[in-house]
Amino acid sequence: MAEAIVHLVLNKLVEVAVTETLRLYGAGGQLDSLQSELRWIQAFLKDAEAKKNLDHRAKTWVSEVRDMAYKIEDVIDTFMAEVDDHKNRQGVINALKQVLRNPKKLPIVRKLTSEMDAIEIRLQKIKEFTERYGINRDLKEDLSSNPSRPFKGVVLPDQDDLDVVGLEADKEEIVKLLLDPNTPRRRVVSIVGQGGLGKTTLAKKAYNSDKVKKEFGIRVWLSISQQFEFINVLSMVLEGIRPLNEDEKAFLKDPKSQPRAVQHFARQLNSLLKEQRYLIIMDDVWTPDLWDQVKDVLPNTENGSRVLVTTRISEIATKADSTCDPYNMRYLRVEESQELLLKNAFPFQDPKAYLDSLSDLPKKFAQKCGNLPLALKVVGGRLSRELPTYNSWHKILQKLNWHDGDEKNCTDILATSYEDTPAYLKPCFMYFAIYPEDCRIKVKPLIRMWVSEGFIPEKNGTTMEETAEDYLEELVQRSMIQVVERHLNGSIKYCRVHDLLRDLAIEKAKENNFLQIISNQSDTWCGSSTTVRRAALLSNSKDIMQFTGPNLRSLFYFDNDTENFSFSTTLKILFGIGGNSREAHGLPIISKKMTQLRYFGNFNDANPNLAVVAKFWKSISHMRNLQTLHLFCGYCPEADCIWNIKTLRHVILPGYGLLGPPPKTDLPNLQTLKSVIVRESWLVEGWPKLPSIRVLHLDDLPPNYKESFCNFLIEAPHLTSLNISFNFSGRSYEMLDWSSFPSYNHMQSLVVGGSQDNYFCIGGINHKALDIRSFPIHLIKLTIYECDFQEDPMPVIEKLKNLRKLVLTNSRHYQKQISCSAGGFPRLEYLELGVLVLLREWKVEKGGMPLLKEIFINQCSDLVVIPELQHMARLNKLTLWVLHEDLRERLQGEESYKLQHIPSIKFIPN
Repeated sequence: MAEAIVHLVLNKLVEVAVTETLRLYGAGGQLDSLQSELRWIQAFLKDAEAKKNLDHRAKTWVSEVRDMAYKIEDVIDTFMAEVDDHKNRQGVINALKQVLRNPKKLPIVRKLTSEMDAIEIRLQKIKEFTERYGINRDLKEDLSSNPSRPFKGVVLPDQDDLDVVGLEADKEEIVKLLLDPNTPRRRVVSIVGQGGLGKTTLAKKAYNSDKVKKEFGIRVWLSISQQFEFINVLSMVLEGIRPLNEDEKAFLKDPKSQPRAVQHFARQLNSLLKEQRYLIIMDDVWTPDLWDQVKDVLPNTENGSRVLVTTRISEIATKADSTCDPYNMRYLRVEESQELLLKNAFPFQDPKAYLDSLSDLPKKFAQKCGNLPLALKVVGGRLSRELPTYNSWHKILQKLNWHDGDEKNCTDILATSYEDTPAYLKPCFMYFAIYPEDCRIKVKPLIRMWVSEGFIPEKNGTTMEETAEDYLEELVQRSMIQVVERHLNGSIKYCRVHDLLRDLAIEKAKENNFLQIISNQSDTWCGSSTTVRRAALLSNSKDIMQFTGPNLRSLFYFDNDTENFSFSTTLKILFGIGGNSREAHGLPIISKKMTQLRYFGNFNDANPNLAVVAKFWKSISHMRNLQTLHLFCGYCPEADCIWNIKTLRHVILPGYGLLGPPPKTDLPNLQTLKSVIVRESWLVEGWPKLPSIRVLHLDDLPPNYKESFCNFLIEAPHLTSLNISFNFSGRSYEMLDWSSFPSYNHMQSLVVGGSQDNYFCIGGINHKALDIRSFPIHLIKLTIYECDFQEDPMPVIEKLKNLRKLVLTNSRHYQKQISCSAGGFPRLEYLELGVLVLLREWKVEKGGMPLLKEIFINQCSDLVVIPELQHMARLNKLTLWVLHEDLRERLQGEESYKLQHIPSIKFIPN
């Protein structure tokens, strides 16, 4: 891990802002010396860390190096904060004059020089120890800057395919138990086994079985952690059946109403579940208390309903249902273990070509891993990074520690694979320790935090965010992280980390003072007396003001009161997720001296008063190094000051009416801007300059927008996602000719519509018909809302050959008929028709929409004719909500043949 810490510090020392500031203040020579010494030391670290479990002297040396790297980071961060404070006090011009006259007379420079001199002396002693202790001096290359077989950013095949070996018979047995006709009353089926055996994988296979989808009208999956709240369990089950209404969402935000909320959700669930055969999956249950609370809510009617529980504790299975023996997960057989190992070691190739040269090594790996699936996948992922030769695989085999096949030994295997992970990936992996158990992790905030932490190097021609995505894909390939969901373009949308790997991330983070976890009242904060760099508060039971310290760089909090902060001026990341209503306390007032802040995310959706909002914006305006701002917050005039921050990369402020940057504002690094209102002044004085913009969400475009907006699009060559709404109604809107813009060939997502209550005609003035050039040619997602077409748009839209998701929604005056030709929509997978109140007929010729997987029809109350869905062979999910009564009766009666092939059908009551 010391190699990783040194790697991060070297990245910091080559940051443009740091190098320019140090050279300006007369510390350029010491900067060069530091870089040279650290690169020399880094060249020895990988071998030294490999030896540290055997050699106490090497272990001590590595610890010294890690602490020295942290010290360098502290000195640089503190100096940068003091420079900002100096500029604030003196003014930028006066501060610059003082520096140019004689920088060595400035107190902050004298302090920096003294500290860096002490660091250099200490680094010289570390070099002497290297010689004295005989630590490997023969390493020829810089391991961190030239890792072997660098990752190319390839996307893995479907992760399920790599997970499943030897489970087909087990899946059929679980499905048989779930569908047993001889047990009409509610039954609890339990899958029991140690961590890493594949309980969740098996449950998913059964849950997604076509037989199960057809038999259960309601299916809900719940991931249960060691710490759960009963009200959240109930609300998640209800939300899996129907959307929560506004009152129910308010219940969840108000802790005072929790007893009433529990009663409400329980009544609603009991009423809905009585009517249909249901399957509830409760994955990873740790306590019998959960079943004691849930059992009275779930109806015990004689319709064959089921609950499937996965757990490591057999007592839970017995208590839940003593009439059904738990299904005990078995270890894989040797041949199955070899198959799983090779699937992960050769995700893109046929391993048969290498089996002869590898001899009996696959079998030995299977034995070493104790035939445990998780260990096999992680080791297979590790082997996928090596040349498939006997010698290279044999070296990995010799490092593995395994004895009797229990969970502790599995952890040893995982730890060995972690130690073999490249230095640049170790901090990224340890970062997963900040998330609660079984958390569904949203990837975009994660990689933006990696960038803000300095984990990601700058590369020519590639954004740091793109490099971070490659790092995440490499962790997936190594089976250290699991993909939950991908975007339609193949990038990862949500991921998760297995419990055992999360435990490993926490262990390594604590061991290296990388992160401290505060999860309950008994945990003691030690940040003020140690070098803890990051803190994750996973419970709202702690006063957030306790958690401060001179070395703290990042703070992650969940459901904590954040009215006032008083943290280190070197804090870089402040990331909070709010679940309970905090009224005005949901928005922190942070210190103006926290100028090193790079990432601020606060997802508490409380609506603070204007005074609190104004104070917040005034404080955030001083964050001149801010890269990401992501929060729910109201607009006030003081908010305009954020557009003076030139380092901004991502600004996400959904739905609160923030005015966009002033005209001609230059934001060279901004990649994401959501959601801002278009200023009228842009049309006259000029749009802001956003040369790096990739994702843009603009509200309230005025009627005369077109000429100036087209000029802006010409200057936005990297744009991949655009969401625009218009503030004029009763007028005709001419679609743009996208073929004239640089983004025509790489735009992936387009959302276009009217502002609330502002409907407009779409299709062009003078009744000009839509043209394929009206859309970027390679669109993957298209949403059109609150607008009306002068003619059926489908004949044009169906020609978008890469379109995979189409949403047409919210129209009072839509076409009464839409149709699709035999060759139309060749790659479409998801179609949503919502609130099209005049739509009566939807037709699709045979051969149209051949890859369609999911249809959602929402509140199309006049719709009476739908296509022959039986011709759509891949359709596996159909949701119908607020449907015309005649159509509903026909689909459930004489036209039910259209739906017989669809595994999952949901009729949501009107």
